[in-house]
Amino acid sequence: MPMQPRGDTWSGVYHIVIRGNNKRAVFIRGCDYSYFKKLLKRYKKKYKFLLYHYVLMKNHVHLCIDAAQNVNISKVMQSLQISYNHYRKRRRGYVGHLWQGRFKSYLIDTEQYMLRADIYIEKNPVEAGLVKDPLEYSWSSYKHYAIGEIDPLVDTNPSYGNMGKTPKEQQKNYRQLMQVLIEESANNKKCNVPCCNSK
Repeated sequence: MPMQPRGDTWSGVYHIVIRGNNKRAVFIRGCDYSYFKKLLKRYKKKYKFLLYHYVLMKNHVHLCIDAAQNVNISKVMQSLQISYNHYRKRRRGYVGHLWQGRFKSYLIDTEQYMLRADIYIEKNPVEAGLVKDPLEYSWSSYKHYAIGEIDPLVDTNPSYGNMGKTPKEQQKNYRQLMQVLIEESANNKKCNVPCCNSK
């Protein structure tokens, strides 16, 4: 699926990807991840977007943003990237470009694509070999869906309600779907999520 053109008007749900320049680390210590989450909270309040899923990796970030209220995601991402860049310069003495060019955006236009794309986002730490189970990773939205842990950043994905009649059933089915995708990756099966090959 092609990336969406930039503009003032956005409508729909998007998988957003931003990367460190030349694949360099943008997060060094826990406080860096925490500060980026603080910025997400700040700009969610300012721009009124919904955040369904996220993962903060050492050298890149994945977000699933709902721009149903015609949020200008370009402004959201510009604010996030500039603010975090200033933080890194102050905190770490970083010189030069921290982020690699413009962010990538993929329109999520079906419910099936949404579920697989969003679980793909949270599967990143397993793919990177950082953990065996995404529950072991601290910097993602996975625990919100998999075990019902409250995450102030997360607006529950509307599709999540279709995964079961009760919260426990939804959580169990979500964990099982995650395991299916992990096993697909382990068996080198091609993922049918268009953005999966955008690493």
